[in-house]
Amino acid sequence: MSHLVTERLIQRQLNHWNSLRAVLRRDKLQSEPTRGPVITVSRLAGSGGRRLARQLAERLDLELHDQSLVDRIARDSDLERAVVAQLDEKTVSRVHLWIQGALQQRIFLTDDYHTALVRVVTSLAARGGVVFLGRGANLILGERADLRVRVVASDRNRQERVRARRDLGRAEARVLLDQVDAQREDFVRRVFQTEPCQPRNFDLVLNADRLSTANMADHALLALAHGRRSTIRQSAAAV
Repeated sequence: MSHLVTERLIQRQLNHWNSLRAVLRRDKLQSEPTRGPVITVSRLAGSGGRRLARQLAERLDLELHDQSLVDRIARDSDLERAVVAQLDEKTVSRVHLWIQGALQQRIFLTDDYHTALVRVVTSLAARGGVVFLGRGANLILGERADLRVRVVASDRNRQERVRARRDLGRAEARVLLDQVDAQREDFVRRVFQTEPCQPRNFDLVLNADRLSTANMADHALLALAHGRRSTIRQSAAAV
């Protein structure tokens, strides 16, 4: 599929979504303000998931919150309070409901860090217009996220990407990948009591061996547009 045709399909889906949203607004069928999309990107180390997250954030004009930022916010109570302070009264109520929903899932919060992580991710997601990279955001938010993406790639290609990015030898790159993979898998199993690659935890799995970053972004945008359009239709039917 050419890039031009893909862009046209994406735009057509988004136009349909905008038209439906306008109808719902006119008929007062929406119970709360429209927010920007919430996307989570999970990835195997060296698969190119970070590049995908950045491109999605740029193309949709969304905030990108990666591992380092979420870690920093979650460890700093002043920053955590600042995130909540930016929300209006209605959104604060929604944040409370989101946090309660997250805590009622099988999330084992073993320390203050994990509790803060849940609060930060749910607060930012309730405000909308964000892309989360890693840190189990797909599991914290569940179906509250508009799109949960998983990026995978072969060990060989992941190793080559890490070698090129960090100027490492093959053996060093292999050791680094093994370490990062083990750390991420341990985090997900320990905190969320699920397997990191469990298909039901994602809406879309993309293979970076066969797709470029731009191609993966195109597929993600199509899935996002279709998913949000279906959600609006379901909301209208339920009223």
